[in-house]
Amino acid sequence: MNLFISIKKKTAYKGFVGLIALTWLSLSFLVVPVVSANPEVANIGVGTKGNYIVMDAILTEGIEGKILEAIESGVPMTITFQIELRKQSSFWVDSLVRANTVSHTVHFDSLKKVYRFSEMGKHVKRTIITRKKDRYQKLMQTLKNIPIAPTYQLDPGEKYYVRVKADLEMDRFWFPFNYLFFFVPFNDYETSWSQTSPLALNTEQAPSTEAFNKNSEEGRGLNNVIRSFNK
Repeated sequence: MNLFISIKKKTAYKGFVGLIALTWLSLSFLVVPVVSANPEVANIGVGTKGNYIVMDAILTEGIEGKILEAIESGVPMTITFQIELRKQSSFWVDSLVRANTVSHTVHFDSLKKVYRFSEMGKHVKRTIITRKKDRYQKLMQTLKNIPIAPTYQLDPGEKYYVRVKADLEMDRFWFPFNYLFFFVPFNDYETSWSQTSPLALNTEQAPSTEAFNKNSEEGRGLNNVIRSFNK
């Protein structure tokens, strides 16, 4: 009798181990890399709008492949942009003047067949509903006229720069991902910091060149009171 119980325990144990192994094997096929290209924040433009320093930027290679598939299946996706205005220092660490964190979230409503986009941050709040894939993708990857700091905080005699980085994350608690990734860690991704060339407040407010990174484009529609010192 004891031998029979022992054999049953061993059989049950082997079955349990086999079930775990099968589960992990299944997950290894289901979980695929989410990011197929290296995302980068590009085309950073800086200017003023009213009494505020504002900026533009574009996230390249941000939404594609498995990320698009997840969005189409109804999984909410968020891109968080961290934006910093820093003052250059020759003798000490560059100091942070102001920062803004802007979140772009998209959620596909499969019943109404619409994409709900929202943008949230300091002095930034808007919601857009669209049926066009290309529009929500552009909205998700584009920063436009994002306020960073009031102009009075900039000293005309100092040099500054704006830097930006982006993080993308999926709502892992959204069905069925709350079950699919229970045992397997889901790797979110983030870009490296991208920054402008040195900037200064132009007290003459004459037309000037705005600051961009290496992938810059002409014409931002910003009031040109920011002067760029190209390296």
